[in-house]
Amino acid sequence: MNLRHRSGPAEQAVSVKRMEPTAQAQLGPLGLTGFIVVTTIATGIDAGVFPEKLAASVLPVVGFFIGGLAQLLAGLFQAQRGDTWHATVFGGFGLFWMAKALMLQWVLPGVDPSLRGDAMGLFTLPWVFVVFVLWLGSFRIHLALLTTFSCVLVVFVAMTCHGFTGAVGWNRLAGWAGLAAALGALYLLAGQVLASTWGRPVLPMGRFLAPEESPEH
Repeated sequence: MNLRHRSGPAEQAVSVKRMEPTAQAQLGPLGLTGFIVVTTIATGIDAGVFPEKLAASVLPVVGFFIGGLAQLLAGLFQAQRGDTWHATVFGGFGLFWMAKALMLQWVLPGVDPSLRGDAMGLFTLPWVFVVFVLWLGSFRIHLALLTTFSCVLVVFVAMTCHGFTGAVGWNRLAGWAGLAAALGALYLLAGQVLASTWGRPVLPMGRFLAPEESPEH
């Protein structure tokens, strides 16, 4: 099988074609845009960069439509392309933010204040294991994605620990790791958009695992 006939994440990472006007547009950059926007706002608040009082008014809407819907659409598109890793990441994170937006808007206000931390900790705990598996998968793609997803893993671990313990330090760690992840995602977004318009890779991604080509039969 020739490399150009494959459609998995590793093959896409090492083979970029110019997007001609008649070609099908990629939705990966849209998913990255949703991730960057919602992560910057949410973790910026956790890090103390933005006022915490803005969370209740901004996060539900931004989380549902930009962090949620945009990433879910990108995930469904990647699923059609046979890209399991990106489909799981974008689709899963899209659903995560949709659910979290609904929790912030409708569920948590009615929960006993003493239980809100535990509720959020329980909400994020299973995601630690999911993100860990996805993090292992990122080793097969390139260094830029692995670095970004390592920050994402730290975010979910820190959010879970903060939920169950209430320690401010865990919240600050989640915030700064999230901002680092958003910066990494911005680099990935620039790499994809520039590659599609220039017709060749522009930004180095630090590829360290190349897919092996099978001989033609």
